[in-house]
Amino acid sequence: MKVLICSDSHKRLDIFQKVIDRELPEVVIFAGDHSTDALDMSYVYSGIKFFIVRGNTDYFDRDTSDELVIELEKEKILLVHGHLFGVKSYMSELEKEAESDGVSMCIFGHTHIPYYKEKNKIKYINPGAMQNGNYAIWEGKKIELRNVVNKYKN
Repeated sequence: MKVLICSDSHKRLDIFQKVIDRELPEVVIFAGDHSTDALDMSYVYSGIKFFIVRGNTDYFDRDTSDELVIELEKEKILLVHGHLFGVKSYMSELEKEAESDGVSMCIFGHTHIPYYKEKNKIKYINPGAMQNGNYAIWEGKKIELRNVVNKYKN
């Protein structure tokens, strides 16, 4: 299964659409900030399953939650935007939450900086900002940070 991991699209639907058309994912995991962009894309790409949380700029989104725990590809995943855990300053609060939820993967956004690290058997993934062309692809056991123009490899 091919999974697109993204966040922080900030109304750049052109980039969002370009990435989906290029990658052809079966699932999209969206970690907030302009959750309405992901909701719009879920209508355009109705054959793709979307998991969406809201971020700190999603003031009027009352339908999407701040946090989801999902299971996908035998992984238990915590999906958050990250602003409620102070990820721009430190990772400790998010790490505590991920450990207490018993997840094997934690996906977040907010910093706009691509990030991948494994700590205490938990994978922490921030795809960076979709508005800048950053995203991640998870396929099989491989997670790759990518950019519409360049590719970053782990």
